[in-house]
Amino acid sequence: MADGTRVTAGEIVVTDARLRACLDEQVVDIGTLWELCMYFEFDRERTADDIARWLGPPAGQRILDCACGSGFPALELIQRGYDVTCTDGSEAMLRHFHRNARIEGLDVRAEQVLWEDLPKRYADQFDVVMNRGGGNYIYAGAWDDEGLATQEAMAEAIGQWIACLKPGGRFYVDITRAEDLERTDPQVSDHPTLLIGDHRVDILERIEIDRSTGIRTWSSTLTIDGVSHDFRRRCRFLRHDQLREILVAAGLTGVEKVDIPGEYYDIYSGVRA
Repeated sequence: MADGTRVTAGEIVVTDARLRACLDEQVVDIGTLWELCMYFEFDRERTADDIARWLGPPAGQRILDCACGSGFPALELIQRGYDVTCTDGSEAMLRHFHRNARIEGLDVRAEQVLWEDLPKRYADQFDVVMNRGGGNYIYAGAWDDEGLATQEAMAEAIGQWIACLKPGGRFYVDITRAEDLERTDPQVSDHPTLLIGDHRVDILERIEIDRSTGIRTWSSTLTIDGVSHDFRRRCRFLRHDQLREILVAAGLTGVEKVDIPGEYYDIYSGVRA
């Protein structure tokens, strides 16, 4: 949960310039939902500090965030002196990114690049490639149309990111927490009401895994100032052992789960041979 908050009468008053500007735009899309859900999942400064400790000193490192979304934690890392190239395939998410960069006073642009095009532009260039945000690869090629990516498509996407690493470069990727993948009951989160500027926000999330089909469904209702917006994303979930196999097959060595305290999801890393 972010700093700059106070709780009163079961509601949370949030003083966060990014979230207020997001709501003031009055354009509600999946990026709006992600911005607000992140409030409950991350303390941005703490998470960025913990990732920075894993990265080590910024001097001499080129980093690619290949699913930068609305800018977290890339913008925080740039503020800490890291050279971060930011790309995303979603025009909607990049709209949020550029607004957040302006709010932070950062003259940085993210490029709209599809994953399959990354190696054409960035092959063998980076010391670190990061992909985080709840295991984006589970939506490979299917984020906007609610299709279902195959494990082969997930592996292909991950391979495209790894191809952007220099030999000896490090890969950083997240995945749904192991304990959440083992759950048989729906995971329902009815978040406390957020009071952000003049706006009142409620979020209800439901995550359910159907083990007979291997399909994970994330359904959310975002209510802003009394108006509700429904979102749903379906995917085939990936187990931790399957992710490890993909990373090794893609040419990474030393694949291991790493402890990044500020992260909400589990993190794996490896080195390109």
